[in-house]
Amino acid sequence: MGSFMKFSEEFIDRVREASDLVEIVSQHVNLKKSGSGYQGLCPFHGEKTPSFSVSDVKQVYHCFGCKASGNVFKFVQDYQGLTFPETIEYLAQRAGIPLPVEEEKWQQGSDQREEKKLLYRINHYASEWFHHRLLKLEKSHPVWTYLEKRGLTEQDAKNYKLGWTSANWSDLSESLVRKNAPIDLAEKLGLIKKRNKGSGHFDLFRSRLMFPIYSPTEKCLGFGGRVLGDEHPKYLNSPDSDVFHKGQVFYGLNWSAKHIRSQDLAIVVEGYMDWIALDKAGISNVVATLGTALTEKHARLIRRYTSNVLVLFDGDSAGQSAAERSLPILLRGGLFVKGLFLPEGMDPDDFLKKEGVKALNQKIQTAPDLFSLLVEAEVRKMGSNPSDKTKTIEKMAPLLDAVSNPSLKELYLESLANMLNVDKSVIPVNRGSAGSSFGGSSHFAGGRGRGPSRGSRGPHPSERSRVQESAPAPANSRPENQSFNLKGASRLEIELLNVSLLKSVYLEEVLNSSVLEYMESEGVKKVFEELERLYRQDPSRFDTLPSLLSSKVDPGEAVTLHLTSPFQSLTEESARKLIQDCIKRLHEKFLRSQSRALMNNLKGSQGLDQKNKLEQIMNIQRDRREIKKDQKTKDQSSSIQEPNANE
Repeated sequence: MGSFMKFSEEFIDRVREASDLVEIVSQHVNLKKSGSGYQGLCPFHGEKTPSFSVSDVKQVYHCFGCKASGNVFKFVQDYQGLTFPETIEYLAQRAGIPLPVEEEKWQQGSDQREEKKLLYRINHYASEWFHHRLLKLEKSHPVWTYLEKRGLTEQDAKNYKLGWTSANWSDLSESLVRKNAPIDLAEKLGLIKKRNKGSGHFDLFRSRLMFPIYSPTEKCLGFGGRVLGDEHPKYLNSPDSDVFHKGQVFYGLNWSAKHIRSQDLAIVVEGYMDWIALDKAGISNVVATLGTALTEKHARLIRRYTSNVLVLFDGDSAGQSAAERSLPILLRGGLFVKGLFLPEGMDPDDFLKKEGVKALNQKIQTAPDLFSLLVEAEVRKMGSNPSDKTKTIEKMAPLLDAVSNPSLKELYLESLANMLNVDKSVIPVNRGSAGSSFGGSSHFAGGRGRGPSRGSRGPHPSERSRVQESAPAPANSRPENQSFNLKGASRLEIELLNVSLLKSVYLEEVLNSSVLEYMESEGVKKVFEELERLYRQDPSRFDTLPSLLSSKVDPGEAVTLHLTSPFQSLTEESARKLIQDCIKRLHEKFLRSQSRALMNNLKGSQGLDQKNKLEQIMNIQRDRREIKKDQKTKDQSSSIQEPNANE
């Protein structure tokens, strides 16, 4: 993608303010008004009872089930599978905010970005052109006969944006010329080609059923085209270009990503029609490899959404070979891989028509480990003499070396030794982790891909809600991993942080106290310092502080940014009592720590120094007694459970 653009804090704030979280979440979740916010089914895990809350005032979300939480940036990152800079650019374009131009390399960067935008626009135009050509055909046309035979309706064709190209040599190229499209870029995309003799261009896709291939943000990257007769090649894909690399994308991932995440399993099939057949049957956590071999980039792409993969291939020798090539790549990617081979001569569509979706779901649920499946196949073929076992060991050992999970590698080693009836010490294997380098080779090794991969998130076709197009995103001047580390923070510090974000008067009360001096967590101190900086700059923006903060706090840590109960339901009296209680308890902890430190240093002191230390210890103990005495007389009716003495 080239060098990344850098975004200023001001630009990021502008994008945040222009992006309404409720509106964006509503594109993917059916939200209903609930109290002061909204509720719906969590898009990040499967559930039947809504536990996903969105605050339109604070612009943050939280799931009580899987604990997913954050602001609009975090939601788009996790749901769409984008990086932080990609998220900024996507939301900026969605809001109509022009991207900043870097002064250095301005001309080069601008030209590159503009050319990519044109490439996407040309692909989008071609996609619509193909699609309308299909819808205009009479239902007696052979392509509709084929689709009907495969169980697809006109509505399915609309949902999946299927298209058709006629047998004419220059329909698309002439249309592009009429639209004044840059023909040289259409050539780069592999849509048309210059004639060897004479002037003009001819279409490369002719008499084919067209499958558009989309990016995470629903940009058309390229196409796959299928002939209806016996011509070759049966399937023709777009060539690699600046916007399309077939070893880095899956067909259907833009629609299936949320299902993969919610079911924690990705089913990998080989072709477009395999994907459509399964999706129509309600098995929607599926991706297709465009009919090409799996690559390391595919494995990394899957890893964004789940660590569990099931490869579903035909039961013929080609299907088994594809599985054998795929396994080491997926294992090196840190994935847990299961395998399922359909009866020979059947693809997923055939199986569904003959056995039904219930039977296929049963097979998916009981699918065995692919490693064990391949080992069993090898053992069945081998003889019982030592040389045959040695050959099997030599063939399977590279697979063991491909396993990046040490525990899984050890279990596989034991399984292989048991199947061969040998001691596992005779099997040569590197017991270290294979890591993520994807290096080395194996008898089963497949092709190796290069270049960056991109994840995807998007609505299912049946929802008929398309995410708006956006360009590939550059990076942001603030490093993505720059965040406040709150690990190890006490519950008192976290409670005080949460209640401070309820109202500006509470934050003022905390900032005007000396409590920051008493805190042990440097992370919480820095959060309060950042809150004070932002709040002092513009007190009227207090309600945006939780959203601003959530993008800077490490995900999965203790802060829930007061979106969750019980903080949201606190009365003003309870909140103020809680603030004072937290401050006094933190003060008491601070004094106790100081007292211990002085006691430890007392042994090595003498004379006046010893006297001073003793006096300091006595003063600290007196202050601690006063704090404890005050605590005993306080009303303990706060709805928040009090921390114990060890916290």
